[in-house]
Amino acid sequence: MKKITLHRPKESFNKNCSYEILLGKHTLTSLNNGEAKTIEIPEEWGNEPLKAKIQWCGSEKMDLKSITENSKISVSGNKFLNRKMPLFGAIFPLIGLITFNFHVVSKNVGIAIFLLFLFGIIATITIWRNKWLKLKIR
Repeated sequence: MKKITLHRPKESFNKNCSYEILLGKHTLTSLNNGEAKTIEIPEEWGNEPLKAKIQWCGSEKMDLKSITENSKISVSGNKFLNRKMPLFGAIFPLIGLITFNFHVVSKNVGIAIFLLFLFGIIATITIWRNKWLKLKIR
């Protein structure tokens, strides 16, 4: 059996959520904020990819073949998506001012900005949902 150590640094974001660690479709463990765990990976699961998950988002898959015995893997959140992305919600009222013709810019420009804003939000939670967490070999 291969042993690996998983470490989650203390983070100010996602501090109340635990990260699930998956090996293929099997849940190995969950990591709380600032926690480290050593786990053993059974030989029959050696070809499965390693992944971290939080709610519907997660990390990219990591191939276990690239991990050596007693490796240390850091599981952390993407700082841009977890810290900066919620601030884009503050843009929503400004887009409303532009869209409802308060003569800041033309209405067509306001509608275009609103559609780009919606596309960015939808793309973040669907297309880029596997970028919220990061797995790194330390």
